[in-house]
Amino acid sequence: MNRKFCAIFTALLCALLMTAQTFAAVPSTYSETYVVMDATTGQVLLEKGAHKRMYPASITKILTAAIALRDGDPKDKWTMSYKATHTIEAGSTHIALTEGETVSVESLLYTMMIESANDSANGLAEYIAGDIDDFPAVMNETAASIGAVDSHFCNANGLSDPNHYTTAYDMALITKWALTIPGFREVFGAEEYTLPPDNKKTESFTYGTHNHMLVDSKYYYEGTEGGKLGWTEEAQHTLVELVKRGDMELIVVVMKSQTQFLKYQDVIALCDYCFENFGVSTFSGALFEHDPIPVLRDGREVATVTLATDDIAVNRPSTIAKADITCLVDVPEAYQAGELIAPQALFTSPQGELIATVPIAYTYTETAGAAAAAPAQQPQAGAAGRGSVLRVLKWIGIALLILLALFVIVVFGVRAYNLRRRRRRRAAREAARAAAQKRRPE
Repeated sequence: MNRKFCAIFTALLCALLMTAQTFAAVPSTYSETYVVMDATTGQVLLEKGAHKRMYPASITKILTAAIALRDGDPKDKWTMSYKATHTIEAGSTHIALTEGETVSVESLLYTMMIESANDSANGLAEYIAGDIDDFPAVMNETAASIGAVDSHFCNANGLSDPNHYTTAYDMALITKWALTIPGFREVFGAEEYTLPPDNKKTESFTYGTHNHMLVDSKYYYEGTEGGKLGWTEEAQHTLVELVKRGDMELIVVVMKSQTQFLKYQDVIALCDYCFENFGVSTFSGALFEHDPIPVLRDGREVATVTLATDDIAVNRPSTIAKADITCLVDVPEAYQAGELIAPQALFTSPQGELIATVPIAYTYTETAGAAAAAPAQQPQAGAAGRGSVLRVLKWIGIALLILLALFVIVVFGVRAYNLRRRRRRRAAREAARAAAQKRRPE
């Protein structure tokens, strides 16, 4: 009996180890944190420490470029100030712009993204905000509006500051938003740019990308559409890449890699894994039809939230057929005014395991005649991502509790069996002793 219980418990442990080996198939990385996000839906395919605050270094310039393109015009000209050209750290990357030099906004954008020029970033900050010290407020307001709530920016270029931080998830979210800004893809994916002569320089100069995944090199990766590198002593190496294969377009962010080339190895390994193990399936928007959801203040309806019924493309594990996936809409019966509004589509396997969480677009409409509701927060995709993590942790916790219960059953079963065996032996000894006393002469 004891052997039988041990065999059962051993089988359970083997099953747990097999599950752990399945999870171990996800590549290990040299980078401290990372995230792989679908560039269209925001679905997170893989992540490690995605919400841990980190120093971004020059990948900050993704946000700077997107804001400049959103609020400015590449054809505009800008004259560099003394402050913009003399407040970057000695030895940091620049293109030697001087006070009074007039350049196009296009030149500032391309030299900032290709050469990672910090003086170009300062020029764009002044162009948009009037002063480089006023630009971070624009950055932080923009980041918060798209759900990058674990970030705080202190400058346009990413040079080190204890209060200048972000997360791998937030940088992916910022990049996803930036890709919707006209002109950003061209700047993000540029391989070279020629800076023309201006009022201070008589010759042109051509700058080429330092992104090894984008051009012919040992780390060239087919489908790479753009990227931005970063490095400071505090941040170490950081990288954001945009990679597309077939219908799948991924944003990959890696942070705090120790050497120049390890960050490329991480991105390539993560992309290989996702392209090999996921397939894209489109689910009809009809699955997400839902009655308008009321927004209440003091029990009175002040607005409604109407879910979009656009088709949603989901990256599903290639081992699970589309027909076997269940789609659910995750929304409350009503929102409270000022509450986070973040409707989601949940996709689960036949076993009830969560496969993907995808944000659902929505329209917020104030109710006619009602007092205006407090401005609704934008969907915090970070919160959605953390929700997915919490669900996974919940199921892992349930599995561990089941294993613990089985272990307790096994232990107490073995003890009960041994106790019954000892009682039978004791009874047998007592019976034998009694029989011997009867045979003893008086």
